[in-house]
This record gives sequence, structure tokens and C-alpha cells, in this order.
Amino acid sequence: MRIFIGTENPLFSMSGSSLIIAPYATKDRRVVGALGIIGPTRINYARVIPVIDYTAQVVGRVLDGRTL
Repeated sequence: MRIFIGTENPLFSMSGSSLIIAPYATKDRRVVGALGIIGPTRINYARVIPVIDYTAQVVGRVLDGRTL
């Protein structure tokens, strides 16, 4: 998982936004994509990070044909 807050990401340095990204992978740990959210700098990180992480894991399982 990667978290970019405000000026840490040149794309959002002037907008006061944050970017939270979590990769999703196959069962052999090959990363096939990423899921992310763009929000305000003062987003509720404690609530959003686990949701993004869990959702990326579910997407990886579904794309790999594994059961939830």
C-alpha cells in the first residue's frame, strides 16, 4: 500500500488532495493492478486504509478465481 499526502505527490501538490493505493495480486503474488482513492488531505485515514486494502484483496481473489 502506498499513501501520498498533499505535496508528496507532484500531481496533487497544489490541490490539497491525498492518494491511497493498494495493489491486487494473483495467488502467486504477481501484481496485476491497483485500486486507489483520491480524497482530501484530511481524509479519515484510519477508516479508509483498511477498506482499500480489503477491497484490493477481494478483487485479487475474484480475478484469480479464488473463493472469498
